Parts: sequence; C-alpha cells; structure tokens
Amino acid sequence: MASGLPKKLKKEPLIDAIFEVRFSCRVPASMIVPGILFNALTGEKKLESLPISQLPKNVRDADPNLKFAPISRIDWGKYFVNVGDYSLSISCKYPYVGWSSFKPAIITVINALHSSNIVGMVERCAIKYVDMIPLSDNKQKVSMINLKLGIAGHELKQEPYQLRIEIPRDGYVHAVQVVSSAKAKLHTGKEMEGLIVDIDTFSLQNISMQSLLEGFSEKLEALHASNKTMFFDCITPDALKSLEPIYE
Repeated sequence: MASGLPKKLKKEPLIDAIFEVRFSCRVPASMIVPGILFNALTGEKKLESLPISQLPKNVRDADPNLKFAPISRIDWGKYFVNVGDYSLSISCKYPYVGWSSFKPAIITVINALHSSNIVGMVERCAIKYVDMIPLSDNKQKVSMINLKLGIAGHELKQEPYQLRIEIPRDGYVHAVQVVSSAKAKLHTGKEMEGLIVDIDTFSLQNISMQSLLEGFSEKLEALHASNKTMFFDCITPDALKSLEPIYE
C-alpha cells in the first residue's frame, strides 16, 4: 500500500489470531509440555484435554489431518495455549488484544517449550489471522476484495464464491482463503456472518529450537508485518475505508 499500513482499525474485523510451531521431538510434546506450560504461565489458568486425546497415538500419526492437531489446551487469561504431539500454538480470545500484548505472550510460550528440552527440529513456524467483514450484499462481497476472477467466459460479479491460493512473498508462503458467505461462532457464543479473509503466513524450516530463538523477537515482527501487509493488499480501498483506519 503506497500510503502505508494503518496502525489499527476502528472497526476491528479480526476474529481469530494464532501463532503455531510444528516440530519433531524425542517424546510426544503432549506428554510433557502441558505441565511445563502450566507451571511457567502466570495468572489464572485451566488445563483441559481435548476430544482428539481419546484417539490412539498411532491413529493420530497416520492421519495428516490429526498429526499436528491439539490434544490439550490451557485456558490462560486472554489466550488459549494448545499442545499436540508435534505442535504448539497460542491463540487470542475474542476480542483481539493487539499485537503489543500478543507478541510477549508468544515469546513466553515458546520459551517454555524450549525449556522442555524435547524439541528436535522446528519444521514450520506460522501466524494466522482470520478477519470477518460483516456484509450481506453479494455485490459488496465481490467489490471488497482485490480480486478479478472469471471462468468459462463469466466474470465474477455478485455470485457467492470461495477461494484458496498460496502466494510466496517476503520469504514466506501466504495461504489465503476468502469465503464470501461465512458464519462463525466465537468462544463467547457470539455468532457472526459475513466475508471471511483468512491468511496463514508460514515458513517451512528445518532448524533447531535454539536457532529459532536467535533474534526471535525480530523474526516475529517480520512474520506479523508480512501477514498484515498481505491482508491490506487483499482488500480494496473501499473495504479499508469501511473499517475506519487509524494511521497515528
């Protein structure tokens, strides 16, 4: 964006924010890391097992959709911390607390993971933001996205659509999903409907945990900035205006 990125949006569309790492480990992280995290995280917290924990580990390992799924979750203040056999993620509860609060929470959780001393190599590092713009008019749902799409001689104008594409940029891969008519139910029970813009920005790596933590704060800033830029590049000026951007 030529005019620079907004500092924040008065009408915040963000409904989910997640940071995740996937890794190899000498023992399943789900056996050790939840206890370490529970002791390391300050403030009120609650540990619970998730339904997938009832499946045998060999079944989870055999299914690519389950291998990195969370098995236990810590409800920690404004966040959920999820632990799988080979993954750890932290997500913000709605409403979003802002990057200045989310980033230190990520660092705390990753440092706790490192202290477990079980991680072999970090294979994937990602940040994902899911935004929902509350719209009901189909023409608006097309006009709000910086998209030109046609098929069989027909140009998309007002039809419902769903799109997923992986875009390489800035040394990352951005898995962008746009769903024109989506419904979401938040952890608060609130239900929302509108246009979804889901951007999962990740890098595929094969580095040690120690290497990941070298300059980790700067790496997080770069990952976050790239995801944020992609979001604003995905929406049109009219869409941005409707969200009431603040630049100071």
